[in-house]
Amino acid sequence: MDLSLPRGIRDIEPQEHLLYERIRQAFYEVADLFNFKMMEPAPIEYLSTLSAKSGEEVAKQIYSFKDKRGRDVGLRFDLTVGLTRYVSSRRDLKPPIKLACYGGAWRYEEPQYGRYRWFHQWDVEIFGSASTEADVEVIDVCDKILRKLELDNLLIQIGERSVVEEYIRKSLRVSSEEKLVELMRALDKVQRKTEGELIKEYEARGVDKDEVSKLLEFGRLHGPPEKMIQVVNELQLKSSEGLGRVWDSLKSRGIANVEYNMSVVRGIDYYTGLVFETVDTRNPQLGSLCGGGRYDLLPKVFGRPDLSATGAAGGIERVALLMTGKAEPRGVVFVAYTDSSLLKNAVKLASELRSEGVKAETALDPKTLGKQLEDASDLGARWTVIIGKRELASGELTLRDMNERKEERLSPEEVRGRLKAG
Repeated sequence: MDLSLPRGIRDIEPQEHLLYERIRQAFYEVADLFNFKMMEPAPIEYLSTLSAKSGEEVAKQIYSFKDKRGRDVGLRFDLTVGLTRYVSSRRDLKPPIKLACYGGAWRYEEPQYGRYRWFHQWDVEIFGSASTEADVEVIDVCDKILRKLELDNLLIQIGERSVVEEYIRKSLRVSSEEKLVELMRALDKVQRKTEGELIKEYEARGVDKDEVSKLLEFGRLHGPPEKMIQVVNELQLKSSEGLGRVWDSLKSRGIANVEYNMSVVRGIDYYTGLVFETVDTRNPQLGSLCGGGRYDLLPKVFGRPDLSATGAAGGIERVALLMTGKAEPRGVVFVAYTDSSLLKNAVKLASELRSEGVKAETALDPKTLGKQLEDASDLGARWTVIIGKRELASGELTLRDMNERKEERLSPEEVRGRLKAG
């Protein structure tokens, strides 16, 4: 029997899972501070729902299949679509609607460092607010999560799709909506492909070489917000006004690790306004740790033109790669016995310790004391409690310090006190 897994799918082993749990806890705590309500959208949707305004590239990556009634369905490729479908169907909800979730998603894309076909995200969304403050709040949430996880060297790269669209229409004289979308997709690939590769790819699609070159030149514009606001103003783009409001809001929230980057447009077609990505400047090969933006178009596709939307998601796998070694398991206490007849006593004591919040382990099959001490050492236990016949007779227990290799005979109450103190 072949016990291997499909390409891009993997098991999450205990040490890595520990990191995931730390990230999840940080996400829950920060989302709660901002008063987001937790939920989880369905993992399977109708294919028509998933493919609505997702874009050509993402649509190709959907894990889709026919169910037993022959209906076209697929696994979610992100959490945003499901949350938007949910809110769009709930006209009884009073805006602003602030939802958050944590879960897995699937994309049939080429696996690479930090990118898998089954992956996990945190997600925050605000529905029913068209304000700049809503856009910046999701950036603030993501920044606080990453800082709570003690990550540094973070750079928030902010783009504005309306600025890019106006530049394409005005400077490149593009009027076709289809061509506009093609050029936006080209810009999204700037950090993954060379200029020559992009020109060749889009010439084959009928896009003029000079248009692509001029767009890529615009996409290379990036820098501190004040400088970039001035640069965009000099291009006389009316849509640049929002960049100043965004920077004012970021400053008021104490967020300064920011640059404006005209190549940041995000690859999914439902985005409509401000977009952002956060990267680790020491590990650019990882790509974005989190990102998102405004996507008023998606609720409109779902029959809610009245519903504005903005949000962001973080990539758990990528964040975990930066946290390797930063999450240590809580110390375990090993309960050992000197004779197999005392196994039940050890199980009873371990159970009592767990009831008091102490993480405890014991040998479930009869073993010699020497083997048990080896097990305790392998588990990294600081303390081992030893139950012996003499100790039971005297109402005492032996507490062994595994680091110092010293033992003391103490009352059960003294042992509990020592273990709770760490």
